[in-house]
Parts: sequence; C-alpha cells; structure tokens
Amino acid sequence: MAEGPNWRENSISSGAMRTGTDLNPTYTKFLTKCNNCELFRLTQFYRDRLEQAIEEEVDGVSKLITYKRQFSGQEHAEIIKLAEIGNRRESSKLLLNLVMEKGALARRVMWESFVTMHRSVPKLDKILKEMQELDSDSYMNTKQDLSKISNHLKDVQHKHKETLRVQTETLTVNTILIKEKVKILQLVDRYAELTIISTVRDRTLVEHELLARGRDHEEWRKKHLRRELEKIRTDQLFQSSFSPKKSNPGSSAAVSGVPGIGKTTMVQKIVYDWATGKIYPHFQFVFSFKFRDLNTINCRINLRNLILFFYPYFGNVLGELWKNPEGLLFIFDGLDEFKDSTNFADNHRNPEPQSMCTGPEGWCEVSDIVYSLIQHKLLPGCSVLVTSRPTTFHLLEKVKINVWAEILGFVGDERKEYFNKFFEDQTVAAAVFKHVEENGILYTMCYNPSYCWILGLSLGPFFTQTDWRQQQVPKTITQLYSYYIYNILENHRREIESPRDVLLKLGEMAFTGVSEKKIVFRNGDLIKYNLQPSQFLSGFLMELLERDDSAQSVVYTFPHLTIQEFAAALAQFLTPNPRDIQKLLRETNRKEDGRFEIFLRFVVGLSSPQAARPLEKFLDPFLHQTSQVIDWVKEKVEGQIGNTAGETGKRNLLNTFHYLFESQNKMLAQSTVGSMETLSFCELRLTPIDCAVLSQTIGLCDTIKYLSLQKCYIQCEGLQRLEPILHKCEGLRLSCNNLEDSGVKLLCPALMKTNCKIRKLDLSDNALTDSCAEHLASALITNQSLTALQLNANNLGDSGVKKLTAALVNPECKIQRLSLSDNNLTNSCAEDLTSALSTNWVVKNLDLGWNKLGDSGVKLLSEALRKPDCKIWQLHLYENGLTDSGAKDLASALRTKESLTHVYLQGNSFTDQSVPALCDLILTCRNLLLINLGSNQFSADGKKTLKSLWESRSGLKVMA
Repeated sequence: MAEGPNWRENSISSGAMRTGTDLNPTYTKFLTKCNNCELFRLTQFYRDRLEQAIEEEVDGVSKLITYKRQFSGQEHAEIIKLAEIGNRRESSKLLLNLVMEKGALARRVMWESFVTMHRSVPKLDKILKEMQELDSDSYMNTKQDLSKISNHLKDVQHKHKETLRVQTETLTVNTILIKEKVKILQLVDRYAELTIISTVRDRTLVEHELLARGRDHEEWRKKHLRRELEKIRTDQLFQSSFSPKKSNPGSSAAVSGVPGIGKTTMVQKIVYDWATGKIYPHFQFVFSFKFRDLNTINCRINLRNLILFFYPYFGNVLGELWKNPEGLLFIFDGLDEFKDSTNFADNHRNPEPQSMCTGPEGWCEVSDIVYSLIQHKLLPGCSVLVTSRPTTFHLLEKVKINVWAEILGFVGDERKEYFNKFFEDQTVAAAVFKHVEENGILYTMCYNPSYCWILGLSLGPFFTQTDWRQQQVPKTITQLYSYYIYNILENHRREIESPRDVLLKLGEMAFTGVSEKKIVFRNGDLIKYNLQPSQFLSGFLMELLERDDSAQSVVYTFPHLTIQEFAAALAQFLTPNPRDIQKLLRETNRKEDGRFEIFLRFVVGLSSPQAARPLEKFLDPFLHQTSQVIDWVKEKVEGQIGNTAGETGKRNLLNTFHYLFESQNKMLAQSTVGSMETLSFCELRLTPIDCAVLSQTIGLCDTIKYLSLQKCYIQCEGLQRLEPILHKCEGLRLSCNNLEDSGVKLLCPALMKTNCKIRKLDLSDNALTDSCAEHLASALITNQSLTALQLNANNLGDSGVKKLTAALVNPECKIQRLSLSDNNLTNSCAEDLTSALSTNWVVKNLDLGWNKLGDSGVKLLSEALRKPDCKIWQLHLYENGLTDSGAKDLASALRTKESLTHVYLQGNSFTDQSVPALCDLILTCRNLLLINLGSNQFSADGKKTLKSLWESRSGLKVMA
C-alpha cells in the first residue's frame, strides 16, 4: 500500500472543505495519535459498521475525500451513481474498498472526513466515541489463538460439537394434520434471517405485546435503522466492534424479543453454526441452557454439576476448561420463563465474594450461578448470551452487559418470503399472502414468525379446498384463532372424545396462567385441572399444549401466548353452568397492566356468530353467554364515549372500538357509536391495527363531523387503513404523524371522491416535500368541499408552492384559509403565489410566517394584496426577514382593505423608519382588530408611538 510522504500536511483542517463544521478536537487528537498501522486495524475492525454508518451520507463522504484529491472524479461519480439508483449499501462498500486499496493517506483522510460529519451521522459519532475507549487488544489482533486446545480435549470437543449439531440441525414444525402431525425440516432450509438491532427500544409495555410491538415496526426500520440504529448479525455478538474488549475480561450480550419472534430459533442457529465451524472459532466450548429447564433444579448446585446434568459426557475434563475461561460461551435462553428471575433485579444483592459463586466448584442457587457468570465473578473471561421477552428485560439493568440487542422480526418482503417457504404450492402461498396483505389487522401481525405460522395454518385450508367460500375467510383475530382450533378439531375428529369438556379444563388452566402471567405449566398443573398428562402424548391436545421433555422434568407450553389467551376466552363459553360473565369481564377489565386485553377481545369476538360457528360444530352452541357479553360491550361503549379526557380515557375508548370490531355486530355498533359527531385521539399513539379498527367504526357512523388524530404517529401504513372513511369527515386533523409524501398520495383519492365532505384539513408537520405537491394540487382541483388547508412546518419549498398554485388559480378552488408557515419559502415562490392569488382571490386567511420571503418577495405579494378583488381577512408574515422597505410596501397595499382584521408581522427587522407607514395603515384600515409588531427593532419611542394607537379605536389591539 502506497504511503503518502507528507500526510500530516495533507490532512483535512478544521472547517474541512469550507463546510463550516469544526472538527471535534478530541477526535482529531485521537486520530493524530494513531499511527498508520493502528488506523488500518481500526478500519478493518469497524468495517461492517462503517458500511452501515455511511449509507445515507455516502455522497457527502465521497465528496470530502474527492476534495482532498484521494478519489478521482470518475471514482466519485461511480459511488454517487450507485447511491442514486438506491443501492447505498453497495455504494458504501465501494467507497471503503477504494480507500483500503489506496493506502494510509486515503484512510486518514476518510477518518478525518468522518470527524467532520459526525454530528449529522449518529452512527459515526457512536463509533468515534467508542474508539477512544477501546483497548488496543480489541483491534490489533494480539490475542492468543483460543481455538487451540490440548489433544486430550479434542475428543470431547468433537463429541460435543457432534451432539449439538444433531440437536440443532432440524426444526420440528407442527402441521395440525393427522397424517403428518409434525414436519422435520433442515434448519438451514427453513431459517429466515431476522432483523436484529444493536439497541433496545425504550418503551414501557403496558399493553399486550402483540399491540405494543406491531405499531411502529415498519417506520422504525425505515427511519431509525437507516440513520441511527445498527443491524447486528448473530456472529457479531461477541469479539466484534459491537462488543470491543475494554477493561473487563469476557463479554455479555442480551437479546430481547417478543414471544414467537425467533429468540430460541436464533439461539439454535448460533449453536448449530458454532458446532459446524461457521462462527466463533475462538470459543472452544459452547454450553446452551433453557431457563425453563433450569427451573427443574430445585436444590443448590455448582457449575460443574450443572453442566454434567445436561452434558454428562464431559466427565472429568471440566477442570481443564476452567483454566481457559475466555474459550467458553454460555447461552441462557428465555429469562422470562425463569422462576427465580426476580433475583436479577434485587438491588440489595450482596456484592461480596462469599455471597456469590466465585468458583465452578462452589455450591449455590442456579440463579446465583447465572448471575455470577454474567457479572464475570464466576470464570472471569468467559462470554454469556441471555435472551428474554421485553417484559423481563429490565431485570438485567443492573448487570454488566456489553451488547444490548433486539430482534425486530420480519419487515416488508420478508413477510411474503415466509409464506412462500411455508406453502409448497406457491399459488396457495400467493393467495394467502394477498388476503393477509389486504387485511390491516392480519398484515400487522406478520412481523412475528409465530403469528405467520398461525396465519398459515388457519388460512391455508381456505385456499386449498375448492368447496370453501371466499367470504368465510377470517377477517378478525378472533375468527382467525377460531379457525385455527377448528382445523385441529377437524383433522382429529375420529380420536376426539368430549372435546368440550377437555377444552373447558384446558381453558381454565390457561385463564389461571393469563391471570398469573404464567406461560410454562407442569404435570402438577395439569392434574389440578383434571387433565391427564398421558393425554398430551398423542392426539389433538398435542397441537394445543406442546410437551417439552428435553429436561429431566416435563414442561408444557401453548404454541404461543395468544393461543393460551384464546383458550382462556373459549372456556368462558363452555361451562355447563351459566356464570356471571359480566362480573368476570368487569374484574379483568380493571387490570391496567394489559394482561387481559387480548383475552377480553377474544371473549367479545366469540360472541360473534362468524367466530363461534365453526367451533360450535364440535362444541355445541354458546348461546347462554353471548347476550351477556353483548350487554357488557354496550355498557362499556356508552360509558366511554363521553369520557375521553386524558390518555387513559382515549385508550379505553379505543379498546371499546376493538371490542366492537371483534364482535362484528353492526347493529350493536350503530346503536352505540352511530350518532357520534366528534372523535379525538390526539397524542395517543395508534397502531395500524388501531387504525383499521377505527376505520370500520367510523364506517358505521353517518354523523361523524370531526376526526382529530394529531400526534398519533399513524404514519403511512395507518393512514392506508383509514383511507376508506376519511372523506366522511368535515374536519380532519392529521398533523404531526410523519405521513411523508407517500401518505399524502394515499390521502388524495379521498379528497377526489365526489361525496367528499372534508372542509378543513390539517397536514402540518408531516415531513412533506415538493414531491407530493403535484398530487395534492390535482386533488384540490377536483375537490369541491375543502375551504381550509394547513401545511405548516413541512418542507414544500418554492417548487412545491409553485405546483400548488395550479390548484389556486382554478376558479372552482374554494380554499379560504391557506397555511404555509415554516416551509422554507423564499422570494422565488412569491411571483407564482402572487399570480395565483391575483387570478382567484378566494383566499381570505394566508399564513406565510417563518419563511424567507424577504422584501423582494413581499413587494411582489403586495401587488396582489393591493387589487380590489383581494378580500383578505388575516395575513401572517412574521419571521420573514422583512425590513422597512417591506413594511412600507405592505402598509401601502393594505391601508384601505376594509376586510382586513388581523395582521401578524412580528419577528422581522422593522425600525422607526417604518413607523409612519405602519401608523397610517393602522389608522386607515377601519376594521383592523389586531396588528402584532413585536420582536422588531423599534426604539422605545417608536414602540410608544405605535402602542398609543391602541386607544384610537374601540376593539383595536396594537402589539409592539
């Protein structure tokens, strides 16, 4: 590699490339200390993360490097070309490849470019901060080769790897078919890569996890993963730039994920890849444990015996392993299933060595062994991986974790890919996915592999059996789970005896589990509810309660938490003696931690004939409970409609809408919400599922006039679910929802409907650009109802306003209030705006504040304002960089406007020179009620003169 002879003279100085951005002196000093070899190693060490970090700013990085003459114009053009066609990852790879080929000077220039840009690129800033704290051993490759082991350990290592390979090479998948109850598939064929981020989202999970994680899934990846969050592969959890060695030996990683997202399968893939030599060769031995298995050990034990309990073939060689702890990886899967998990959160845990497991031969509780391994008190230098549901992740807050990660699951095309793998017949796969994609409720569930599995099992028969009618395909979550149980019963009809009795007992056990937040059951639990453990060795019950006998003691779990909740709900309709179900519903509804939320929806959903009908074929009618459930829902809705003050009230109302949706009872919905006029969920975060439910509810209401969804973070996907009903509202407030241009394009068809009633539309603060302006203009030309349009705090720019004026010049345009404040407008758009307003002066309230029109822009605007056809009521030109020249033009144009009542000119640069013209405006504009001239540059005398006019006319207010 060629070395530049005078690299220090050629390095980028502060204010690189005249950007005005100062280099961080701390970062610059660190880079200066790094010799060329260290910088080469650092680049190699962080290479994967640098590729991610510069994706969105690759053109800027390339420009800086080209400016310092390290890239040719042709090389820069090739990098930009890849970025422009959307292949930013390849573009960043090419940039790094070129830099590494060119040598030390190019690398140094690149790193100095990173320092220049770090404030605007969070991922780069994170890497630069880490570098300064890094132990040089982490990236200089000076570690000993931990993969080398003594000959007498090779045999046991070979046996261990072979054992793990056999245990992990296949996936067992339930099919609910009696002929083929399970499919044994190769892990490598079925495993689908999940998106894992090297950060855990900070969110309190009050609601059920199905709702809490489905809400911003797509946007989270599209926005934050691109700019701030880093994707991390399973082979990067240890000894990579994500987990650099600092002062403490060893490394700990924690991975969070909701039920069914793929934590256990991810662990299986890690173990399989290590056993087959694909990842982590520096680990001599990997020991994997499930917390649910550790629950079976109810006595004190030491680490030696714990390993021998699960891996007995290690015999007497464990003593050799303790000598090299850095070659050991311990994996603990499912902290949320650990009966002693509360010990991890014990703030009073005694940190003294004698109360912790400091040696592998010391006897203590299992929880202490796990805790001590993670804290590096036991076998310092070993590495530990822990997985958990988000609800118990906080238990690790006090633990020393190097890498915190979260599994996001499937997004976009990954959902479709799952169904293509699930069904051998691709025609069926396409039909199922099309149905899911068109149903907002079902599609939102598909980020989670377990939900995809349930959808595949439940929906598959509808598209493989020609005698089933299309209109019967499930549309609600209750209907979906009802058909899931139906398919199991249908496929096992010959072997079933008293299914109603068995499902009642199973459901009662499930309900206790939901009440106690319990998802793992034992033989004792089954016996307590008169369920014989032998029943679960074969037959249809195997499909409802999975038996896990990998441990010494057998445990049982429902395939997914939502199946447990459905079984619990179903039991309420199977009891032979009618009970007071309304009392149960009221009691469970009072729980504010969300544990009963899905349970309640299932109960209400089962009161619907569409959901109950398939199950009644095997379980007999549910009649005696249905009417009570409907009465409870009616009571809930009627009590909540008038009580939406605060977040709790809004959330409760939204939950009642979910009940109505699951009930699919149109008469009930119309009798309770059919006469609503106003609906506001301002500042309540809404999921796409919420939006789909809201859409159906409003669809049943013929009186709705005002819908306010300000700061509901509905985004484009939520708006898509709402689109069918938006035209019904007279007032529609959608500000602060991050809709972006794609959202506005979805909204335009609603505006163009002949029966559109929208009069007031607020799209402020939605990251809109000129790209959506043409679509919006076309919609406004067609629309016959809109009179007020708010587009404040976007980025339409001059080009966007130019496109909008095509609608304003249309004689049919009825917009009287137009708000374009804070849209990065300059004098360049003033001519187009003036021309449009002069042609069709229907606008009565014009807000152009917080822009940069300047005097030249206002001079042009004044020509339109001066015309007799102009009947302006309110004019907002605050914070526009106006001087006395602009003030005089405005005063001249407005002085005789009898329609003018309010003028806002605060935050400009008017001085005493404009006071005479402004006084003339105030005195001659007879109907003026308010003029705001605050935060200008008047002297005390100037302000006094202006304020003195306050008393010149009754009702006039002058602010200076």
